[in-house]
Amino acid sequence: MKFALYIVILFIFLFQCSNGSNLILQSCREASKNDPNLSYDFCVASLKDASSKWQPAPSNLEDLVGMSIQLTKSNGTKMVCIISEHLKNKSFDQYSKACLRDCFDLYKDSLSALEDAMVAFKFKDLDTAGIHVSASLDDSVTCEDQFKDKKGEMSPLTKENHVYFELNVISLAFIQMFRQNY
Repeated sequence: MKFALYIVILFIFLFQCSNGSNLILQSCREASKNDPNLSYDFCVASLKDASSKWQPAPSNLEDLVGMSIQLTKSNGTKMVCIISEHLKNKSFDQYSKACLRDCFDLYKDSLSALEDAMVAFKFKDLDTAGIHVSASLDDSVTCEDQFKDKKGEMSPLTKENHVYFELNVISLAFIQMFRQNY
């Protein structure tokens, strides 16, 4: 009897994992078709990794929007730590340090915007949620662009800014998809 119960539990678990995986694949496919800034492969890889830690696994688009905003927020928190470490590095000149301080402030603001986006989304205020995610996306672009103001200056955050940008694009695309189905 116990063995049969374990088999049923295993089947339910595997079905949930498969269902969440299909949701991610389908949602990323649809989102990447409609947005040239969104890479299907990046979307799938990012969300599959996140969904393995998300309990319970996302079972619908609403869950996926929440997970994508949380994933972006988590990455933003990581960015604040990375920038803090760069600010301790004595090899950066004054201009780079000023840019890094600005980036630090931008990412702190971005985290607040994402928190506001999550609250707005929970209340189904999709316009406000989209505005806050867009602001967060703009912060990564602004961070990257300010390094270009000085000829020959290279951003030490280019890769990380791009990842953050794409995570925000995923959240925006999913909010838009949710709006169409809501």
